Parts: sequence; structure tokens; C-alpha cells
Amino acid sequence: MEPKISILIPVYNTAALLPRCLKSVTGQSLREIEIICVDDGSADSSYSVLQEWARKDSRIVVLRQANGRQGKARNTALAVARGEYVGMVDSDDYIPSDYFERLYDAAQRHKADIAVCGITKEKKHGDKIIVSYSREVVENGADAKLRLCNCPPDFYVYNKLYRRDMLCERALRFDEGVQFEDVVFVMRAVCESGPMVTVPGPAYRYVLNEGSTINSRQTAAKQLQKYMAHRAMVDYAAAHDISIPEKYKNVTVKQFSLAGICLWKVKEKGGVRTLRLFDFLPVWRYKK
Repeated sequence: MEPKISILIPVYNTAALLPRCLKSVTGQSLREIEIICVDDGSADSSYSVLQEWARKDSRIVVLRQANGRQGKARNTALAVARGEYVGMVDSDDYIPSDYFERLYDAAQRHKADIAVCGITKEKKHGDKIIVSYSREVVENGADAKLRLCNCPPDFYVYNKLYRRDMLCERALRFDEGVQFEDVVFVMRAVCESGPMVTVPGPAYRYVLNEGSTINSRQTAAKQLQKYMAHRAMVDYAAAHDISIPEKYKNVTVKQFSLAGICLWKVKEKGGVRTLRLFDFLPVWRYKK
């Protein structure tokens, strides 16, 4: 029997947090799942942890590859996924026991291509709800679905369940070898899919990990990759006549901050770049 859901877990140097993640996924109330874990060239004992868990649960599939970042790891898992739907969990996060059952049930009842739920950010000094839904809402139009997901700016890939046939039909895959690979993936998935349903109740548990990619220090390469992802999102919206708020059409090209204070930033809109002091005082404009 084919699994109802394929759960994709990219793994990179998270041996300490991985058991909690795997315990939450293997303990799902929906049992008809496969769990595809891709070790992305970890230098710690993550791969050994995965092998140990796979010996205890036959639903776990363990793959291994040279480091290629999360995008490549998710693509590797997608290539072998068999489930009717696809869900994604990061290896330093975890989920409640009824998480995928609630998402799957809502997607089935509404014949939805995507089901989306809340996110709770777990920090040292308390939790913060960053996405929440109070009722089931079904939308089909791209603009309405983007608003429900608060896209932009929130291109979260992991609080959603995707119909796998939809991903295959639209050849949806992640950009590889870069950061912010989820921006264009989520933009396209939300806009090019059929109905989407919001699911109140369950919330993905996002654990603030100081060593994670998103929290790593700013570098020129990271700024460039963030610019490229934002630029691609804006261009996609323009090409497909999709409405996004004006402020998100201003793309940050680069910035310099000191002690958490932005000293200057270069913004781009319509082919014109503006140097702004303290991110509000324009001092120089030039064409790209």
C-alpha cells in the first residue's frame, strides 16, 4: 500500500536535536506515512542516529549525499517520495502527534492541493506564535492564497502539506546550493496549485537554533542569495499578474549593519537602485 504522506527531512549536523524530531514524526497518529531522511554531508553523528532509528522503524528511509544544502536534500527526497501528499520537517524542529492527520484530513475533505497550519517559534525565553488560523478557509485564487499565507514576506515551506501530483505536474523543485531556496518554491506552489485550505489547531514547532542556516552571520554571498530570491519572487509576480504589496517590490541589494543597527542599505525597484542611510534617508539613486 502506498503511503498517504511522504515526510521529507533534510539533516545536517543536528545529531543532538534529531531524536526529538524523529520521535515526533514516528509518533504521528496517522500511521500510513513514509519518512525520507537525507543526510546532507553531516560532519557529526547525525547519519548514525538516522541509521539507528531506521532499524527501529521500517517507515524510515535514510539517504546520504555530499553537502548541497537543504534545497538539494529536499529534491533528493522528493525524487523517491511515493505518498499522495508531501510534508516537510526540518531536523531541528518537531511536530505535535496529530499534526499530519489534521492536515491530511482537511486536504482530503476539501480536495485541496495544499493544506496550511500555524507555526510556533520556540525560544529560550518562551514561545511565540508567528502563524495562526482560527478556522478552515478554502481559497483558489493566487492572490487570496498568498494573503492567507502572508506571502510575502513569510515563505514558510514546512507548515504546509502539498499534493505530490501537483508538485510533479508543475515540475516544482528547490533551487540547489543556495540559501532562501524556499522563497520561489513556496511562491510557485501557492500560486500554481488548486484549492488551499487553512487548518486551525495544530502548529509546527519551529526551534530557534543559533547554528541554523537562517540564523548564520551575514556574508556577501548570503546577501546576494537573498537578493536573488527576492528578485525572482518579484519578477514572478509581475510576469503572472499577481498582486503583492508595493513595499515588497523594493528589493534589498545589500546592506551594512553594526551592532544590530542598519547604517546603510541599497534598495532596488523597477531597475532603479537607491542608497538609503539608516534604511530611510535616500542619498543616491542610480539605474541598475
